[in-house]
Amino acid sequence: QDVRVPDSIDQGSPPSLQMYTYLKAYADTFDIPVRFAFGIAHTETGYRGPFHWRYNPAQTSCAGAVGPMQVMVPTARWTNKDNVSKERLRTDIKYNIRTSLKYLRKLYNKYRDWKTAFGCYNTGYPCINGYAYKVYNHKLNW
Repeated sequence: QDVRVPDSIDQGSPPSLQMYTYLKAYADTFDIPVRFAFGIAHTETGYRGPFHWRYNPAQTSCAGAVGPMQVMVPTARWTNKDNVSKERLRTDIKYNIRTSLKYLRKLYNKYRDWKTAFGCYNTGYPCINGYAYKVYNHKLNW
């Protein structure tokens, strides 16, 4: 599934604006409350909104999760049924966000509970942990 985004947003736009646009668009596409999409982005990589000019989406965790939503390569490949490279997952904001929210929708459909889905997104196992509560209770304050 792909979404229509404003023509003014592309990979040359500031990362913080790309994040805002794609998070809203794909949250809508996958029927995820937008505050949860922003909550994952904030919890994973410190995203603080469209005017977070110093935001760096191309992060890699010590566990090997990459990009703005900290997706593991095997998870992305399973979710999208493709052979995505680690570099693309790390640097293609649109692809990373679409992948993460598509994966989150699959988790929610399986567990029928947002907190369990967030815990599974974080650990790979269905659980409700501190991460799950942090995302679930995320408040947009920018």
